[in-house]
Amino acid sequence: MDGMVDETSQAAEDAARAGFRIFIVEDEAIVADDLAVTLKFLGYAIAGIAHSGEAAIGKIQVTVPDLILMDIHLAGKIDGVDAVNAIHEMSDIPVIYLTAYADPALLARAKLTGPYGYIIKPFSERELQSTIEMARYKYGLDRQLKESEENLKKLNEELEERVARRTATLRQQLAFLQQLIDTIPAPIYYKDANGVYLGCNMAFEAYTGISKPTIVGKTDAALFSSDMAAISTAKDSQLLTRRGIQVYQAKFCHADQTPRDVIFKKANFSGTDGQIAGLIGVMIDISDRVAAEEALKESEARFAAIVEDQSELVYRSTPEKTCVFANPAFLSYFGRTAEDTIGFLFAPSVHPDDAKMMQAHLATLTPDRPAAPVVCRILHPDGSTRTLHWVVRAFFDSTGHIRNYQYVGYEVTARTESP
Repeated sequence: MDGMVDETSQAAEDAARAGFRIFIVEDEAIVADDLAVTLKFLGYAIAGIAHSGEAAIGKIQVTVPDLILMDIHLAGKIDGVDAVNAIHEMSDIPVIYLTAYADPALLARAKLTGPYGYIIKPFSERELQSTIEMARYKYGLDRQLKESEENLKKLNEELEERVARRTATLRQQLAFLQQLIDTIPAPIYYKDANGVYLGCNMAFEAYTGISKPTIVGKTDAALFSSDMAAISTAKDSQLLTRRGIQVYQAKFCHADQTPRDVIFKKANFSGTDGQIAGLIGVMIDISDRVAAEEALKESEARFAAIVEDQSELVYRSTPEKTCVFANPAFLSYFGRTAEDTIGFLFAPSVHPDDAKMMQAHLATLTPDRPAAPVVCRILHPDGSTRTLHWVVRAFFDSTGHIRNYQYVGYEVTARTESP
């Protein structure tokens, strides 16, 4: 079995040598012919023979051999080194130099051409074959290395092109996202995991009075007052330690230096590693709403102060008859307290004979005619039937639905019973 393997390997080597074409450049014809005979005997093919550097350049360009045996000392205008330099401008065919003596200056020039070996004349067949086979092997490795380098270069170029395309795509996407958030009227900003601003929209620049180039790369402490920065930093720290959404209200100094009431809505986002990488925040200015609520509270307080002192019965209720307000006169008249009335289902008990009339009266109230007087009988807690005059007003919301009813009344029993 081992013998068969050896024979197969030898046959493969012989076949490889038979197809390996060598070009001989030697100015002595007898030496060149003798060298050709030896090479054929060793199993190599002869691609051609030239006796000068000039002739070698032209023939090698046509024959394109696998290896060149080049005599360094050639007769003619150019020596072997010059000839190899000219040949290597056209191709990278491997070269083995032949020389009868070592000229240091010439050898120094020869080294620069990258030869695959030197053979000192005279040489044996074994030396010749060993040098050629080493050159073949080394050239094969060099070719593989060169191909690997070329493939690597190609892959690197493809990778760079893909990265460039991906980068361009990401830039387009980022530009689109920036344009998108710039169209949003609410101030928007985003920070990294250390609370450093990464960007914002135009509304945030306008609201703070600070340009985006100044904002990016800074923290709240470097941009805003210590009070504002302390609140924001504390809230950011909470959000950056656990996933979720954060909503809170705080004061913020507007670009016009006026304090504003702002609701901050923030959410954290993750990086490619799945960890929290930063947060994005939206600011909603509710200063007008807060001012309106304060004005409403003051108005209600004034209204309450007025009705508290009135002798008329005043109370408000929802359409479901939950009492939301009752003045002292009303509570006293019906023998109740604020604690067991306001916030509970309560309304004066309308006499059964007047119930339908009262419902019909309420149905006539509209946004254009929200108030109207009515007289009805009620069943008093003491068991008596009394007649009251009411002015009923309906309060409508923005959709046209009734939010509350307000009743202002007084007793007219004596009048209705008079002959």
